[in-house]
Amino acid sequence: MSSQLSWSIIKQFSSRNMFGFTFQDVAREFPQKNRVHLARILSDMVDKGMLCKITRDNYHIIPYNADPETYVPDGYQVAKYIMQNKEYYIGYASAMKIHGLTLQSEVKVYVVTKKQMKPAIRSFGGITYQFIQHDATRFFGFSSIWINQLEKAMVSDLERTIVDIATKPQLCGGIVEVGNAIFQAKARTDHDKLFYYFARNMNKSAKKRFLFLTDLLGLEWTTEHERMMEELGPGISLLDPAAPDQGRKRRKFGLKINVDPIRIKKKVLHRKMF
Repeated sequence: MSSQLSWSIIKQFSSRNMFGFTFQDVAREFPQKNRVHLARILSDMVDKGMLCKITRDNYHIIPYNADPETYVPDGYQVAKYIMQNKEYYIGYASAMKIHGLTLQSEVKVYVVTKKQMKPAIRSFGGITYQFIQHDATRFFGFSSIWINQLEKAMVSDLERTIVDIATKPQLCGGIVEVGNAIFQAKARTDHDKLFYYFARNMNKSAKKRFLFLTDLLGLEWTTEHERMMEELGPGISLLDPAAPDQGRKRRKFGLKINVDPIRIKKKVLHRKMF
């Protein structure tokens, strides 16, 4: 009987492409079953290698052809399961990877949340998950995107990703990676949306970095860029917050250039993405 219920659980969720689910999901699908009994069944399914337990109440179906001893769902799936029923999007370096804007290996998954997550850093299957809270005014610009052949997750769109990494370059590998993303995405970027996002983001440092990199890399300069230049204000920001606080000031862009521009340009323009 328990074996039959186990396969019923697998069939119920996999038939709807729900490869990750919670104990509460199972209880709702099988209301006639005792909850203590269901908990035992799920525990038994983990022991038998049918399920992978991600958190206390989150489970993932292990593919029948996978080795249960070594199988781990990909990081984006895990992030999605952890955030079940919560507002979130996969962002920063992780979104860059999904959009094909970086070759960096994925050792950390960045998840943007509307409400603070505790702890803010977690680990599972050799991958670290960092949860970054955005207040309501900055929680926008994402949609459901395919993260593999079977599942979708909430991911920042291309333009939101650029705005995020220009705001916090330290969450994508530094200013060189920001420049590379802007350059690689130039033909795919909806610039009307991008400028709208920068306006909603209300971060002058992000605007300064974007404008500086656009100029440095010789990308198209429009009246919208000129308009944004007029909004920068008198303050000075670091070009790369992750680099030492040193270098000369470029008052035109309101930046302290603490990373060699020649190095940025060389690394971006001569990078082979594929």
